[in-house]
Amino acid sequence: MFSIKKHGNNASNEAQAIIESSHDGVIVVDQESRVTLVNKQAKEILGLPDQVIGTKITEFIPKSDLLRILRTGKKEIGDICTIFNRELIINRLPILEDGKVVGVVSNFKQIDDIQKMEMKIRKNLHQSGLEAKHQLSDIVGNSNVMKECKDLAAKFAKTNATIMIFGRSGTGKELFAQGIHLSSMRKKGPFVAVNCAALPESLLESELFGYEEGTFTGAVKGGKMGLFELAHGGTIFLDEIGEMPIRIQSMLLRVLEEREIRRIGGERVIPVDVRIIVATNRELDQMIQENTFREDLYYRLNILSLELPTLQTRLYDIPELVYSFLDALKEKHSHPVKAFSNEVFSLFYQYNWPGNVRELRNVVERMVILADDETITLKDAKFLTIKIKKHTHEKKKEIEHERTVILSLLKEEEGNKTKVAERLGVDRTTLWRKMRKYNL
Repeated sequence: MFSIKKHGNNASNEAQAIIESSHDGVIVVDQESRVTLVNKQAKEILGLPDQVIGTKITEFIPKSDLLRILRTGKKEIGDICTIFNRELIINRLPILEDGKVVGVVSNFKQIDDIQKMEMKIRKNLHQSGLEAKHQLSDIVGNSNVMKECKDLAAKFAKTNATIMIFGRSGTGKELFAQGIHLSSMRKKGPFVAVNCAALPESLLESELFGYEEGTFTGAVKGGKMGLFELAHGGTIFLDEIGEMPIRIQSMLLRVLEEREIRRIGGERVIPVDVRIIVATNRELDQMIQENTFREDLYYRLNILSLELPTLQTRLYDIPELVYSFLDALKEKHSHPVKAFSNEVFSLFYQYNWPGNVRELRNVVERMVILADDETITLKDAKFLTIKIKKHTHEKKKEIEHERTVILSLLKEEEGNKTKVAERLGVDRTTLWRKMRKYNL
């Protein structure tokens, strides 16, 4: 924000000279949205006539965002928009006189192709931006297993130790990471979420650690700050850590040990104060055996661990989840739905939910979109009934196959259960349990 005092024409001439020296387009409007200052770059970018001073900005840009700043008095930095088929990155700042908004100054420049690509990557890479939105108290679920998870997460939040969150897809790993951040001493700092499976190795490296100018063809002028630097003073959440290439795992290990990074192509060591939370749905123990995940990194990451339950192990939470989704969908869809029948909830309890809470939300949304009445009934849930029947059939085939295999091995090994257990890769207790189950 700018605070100004009136000093006459000399000040206006000086201001005009200053903005003409800028490489960015600059335009200033007064409280009536009339243009008071504009430089050559702004005229060229926006296609404004030479005699633009004194005219309202809306004569050239009918829906100018500067009107919003005049109304709210709030600055806007780094906005991306298209004006006259030109993609611009724009800063808008209110001008204050004695605490009142008397105008707006805006500076902007065109986004070149490299910048466009970078911004798209950043948008896809950490859609949650640099801000956590969900508190631990926002996480729906009052089953015993969920209460234990939230209590443990709250304890973890009081420390600065690295956390590893285990959980299948759709169990809410990022929700817990955000909740831990917002319950910690770092809550006023940034929260940076990164999906390690979203980008190829070279792009993931440059996003995490940044690079210096001239490092490679297409590098942004002046270089680029990495996400570890952006997360300084806050938390970085590395999702799908099991997908991180071995070479970058080595670089991450250095960050954990030294608490510093070095940009690609740079020599300067940059200290970073970052709390690291990682998440995975992979079996990292097995990946260590396969030499696809570093054992030393695993132990540095797994200081505190939190294992999230599948939806199938917390069926008690389904009604609360369903109605929370229903409330959220009211803002997204216009629908008459107010309730779900007991028969539909019975289906929810029967289904195995491989996609967990995320899949439940999608199922609820589909039912709401297709429903004609205030209550969701079995006629709105035919697709789920088909899924359950298919799963039941596949499970039956799986059981029949396992019974046949055990029976065959028992014959081959002449009833030697120790040898059968070894060939199945299970212990004798597990084999005995399966034999009783299949009446063998």
